[in-house]
Amino acid sequence: MTTSPELVRRLVTQGGDACPVCSAPARRAIDVGVFALYRCPECGAWSSDALERGAATSFEPRHYFENAALERESWERLFGKLARRGAEPQSVLDVGCGRGDFLAWLAARDPALRREGIELDPQRADAARARDPGARIHTGDALASLAGVAGSFDLITLWDVFEHVPAPAALLRALAGKLSPAGALYVQTIHGESLLPALGRLAHRLSGGRLRGPVRRTHEAHHVVFFTRASLERAARGAGLRIEELWWGRLARGRMDGPAWLTAATSLVLRVENALGGGLFVNLLLRRA
Repeated sequence: MTTSPELVRRLVTQGGDACPVCSAPARRAIDVGVFALYRCPECGAWSSDALERGAATSFEPRHYFENAALERESWERLFGKLARRGAEPQSVLDVGCGRGDFLAWLAARDPALRREGIELDPQRADAARARDPGARIHTGDALASLAGVAGSFDLITLWDVFEHVPAPAALLRALAGKLSPAGALYVQTIHGESLLPALGRLAHRLSGGRLRGPVRRTHEAHHVVFFTRASLERAARGAGLRIEELWWGRLARGRMDGPAWLTAATSLVLRVENALGGGLFVNLLLRRA
C-alpha cells in the first residue's frame, strides 16, 4: 500500500484536513494563533498544521539534545525485552538518530552490530558520524532517505521521532518493508491523551480560547501528530504490523527545558501518571502481522 502525492498534500500536517494517521477528514478544534490543532473523529489522533504554517517552537530544546544519554535506562529496557524473547538483533536502523547517542551506545555494547541511522538535520547527522564512525548515517527526510538504505534490519527504532513526521502512516508502511522476517520495529512517541496535553487542551476550552499558552506549550510546533492508542493500533494494522507489547514512559527531568519550578512540577506530574498506569510516552514493540 502506498500513499499518493495527492493524499499527502491533503494531510493536516501539509495544510489540508485529512488525518495523517487514517486519512479521514479531521475537524479543526483549537486555534492558538500561529497554528491550529485538528481532531480526527475516526481514530482520535490530534494533528497540527504548524509545519505547513512555519510556526516556531516556543523554546530551544537545548537540554533535550545535550542530555540524551539519560535515556540509557530506556535503551536497556528495550534490549532486555528483546533478549527475553530470544531476539538479539544483529542489525539496527535508528530513524531520527539525532547526534548518535543511541548508536554510540550500541557500538559500545556490540561493535560487530550493523548500525545505520537517518537524520534530517545535517549538523546532527555529522555529529552522529563523529560519535560512531562505524555507523552509516543517511541525511534527509526519513521517508525519502529509505530509498538509499539497503537491506533489511532486525530492529528499527524511532525514539521521540514519530510525532514529528507529517505522514506517519506512510512512514510506518515503508519501515515495515525494511524489517527482516523476524524483525521488530520500536516506536516511542507522545501519547495525545496523556495528562499534560489533555490539561493544555482543557485550559484552552475552559477559558473560551483565551488561554493559549498551556495548549501551545503542551503541543509544541515541532510536534505535528499526537497519537491515541486507537490511532497507533490503526496505523500498525495499515502497515501490516501487530503490537506485540505496549508500555508507558516519561521524559527525564534532565532533558526538560524551562524554569526549575516548571520542570520540577512537570516531572512530578509525569511520575504520578506512570504510577497510575499511564504516561506521556507510549512505547510500542511491533512485528509483522
